[in-house]
Amino acid sequence: MDLTTKGLALRATDYKENDKLVALYTPDYGKITVHARGVRKSNAKLRFAVDQFCFGDYELAATGDRYTLKNCQQISSFYGLREDIVVYYAACCVAECLLSCTEEGQSDPVLFVETLRALEALADGRQPLVVTARFVTGFLELSGFRLDFTRCSVCGEKTRHMFVDMQRGVTCDGCRGAESIAVSPIVATSLAMIDGVPYDKLDNFNFTLDCQKDMLQLLNRYIAHVFYPSKSMTELIRLA
Repeated sequence: MDLTTKGLALRATDYKENDKLVALYTPDYGKITVHARGVRKSNAKLRFAVDQFCFGDYELAATGDRYTLKNCQQISSFYGLREDIVVYYAACCVAECLLSCTEEGQSDPVLFVETLRALEALADGRQPLVVTARFVTGFLELSGFRLDFTRCSVCGEKTRHMFVDMQRGVTCDGCRGAESIAVSPIVATSLAMIDGVPYDKLDNFNFTLDCQKDMLQLLNRYIAHVFYPSKSMTELIRLA
């Protein structure tokens, strides 16, 4: 059976002599693995379709849960992501969330759109650390792990002294458990400010670089607990 779907290439690995296996994220089928035959040849017409962050209309042949690339009409290469190392690693953080924290074949059209908006913001030159923090908080919410920095998730109290509890989310001092991280008021306020904000409005915020790094450090520790340790985010913080 042939099918056509919009897709975003997250990663490609060499397979056999001239092929690649592509991790493709789609709104219709979620994350799928696609066999791209012959694309490692120098004259392959579909070499572009397996490039990381290629976004296009993919035509696939499907046999059961196996997919083979037949054709692709590129919509965007997101070329701007490759022009700056910090921007590139910010984009890799986005891709890593999808690669490591989503199930194969589990569709989520809202997350697909959220991903494209984040990559567009990065390619357009918006603040890479702020865009990454905004994407990760949105990703956590869509995954059922929302961090609400406006109030305690247990008692509902609004307080300046907040903690991220690895089991309960954001809590006040009285509700926090043994495995909790103190959150500075400036970081809590900053994360609350960007929560749900459209990506094209993020340039309205003027956070210090230290604050941006602290936001990502906190999110990285939390996402490592609920999902996986993010190598891309660790490297992004180091490079910024």
